[in-house]
Amino acid sequence: DIKGKMDIQLKQMASASDIEKQRKAFSAMSIEFYNALKAFDLMGKTVYYQFCPMAFDDKGAFWLSTTKEIRNPYYGDDMLTCGEIKETLNY
Repeated sequence: DIKGKMDIQLKQMASASDIEKQRKAFSAMSIEFYNALKAFDLMGKTVYYQFCPMAFDDKGAFWLSTTKEIRNPYYGDDMLTCGEIKETLNY
């Protein structure tokens, strides 16, 4: 079920005609990927669940990163370090 949802989001990202549509699909895919990581073992890896409160008109959006350093995918160079770690996944 999670894989199917992620496949849909990945296809939407690949076919999106502009960056904002890609970012919305990326946001939805990030939530599904987070759910997958919570359900399955990370094999000793650490992943950071990061959040930007300003994305999508202050609705906020999450993404996953293998580094603590914030590299916001929703604003690019404009606000590259905007965000915070909401959860550290380490299994």
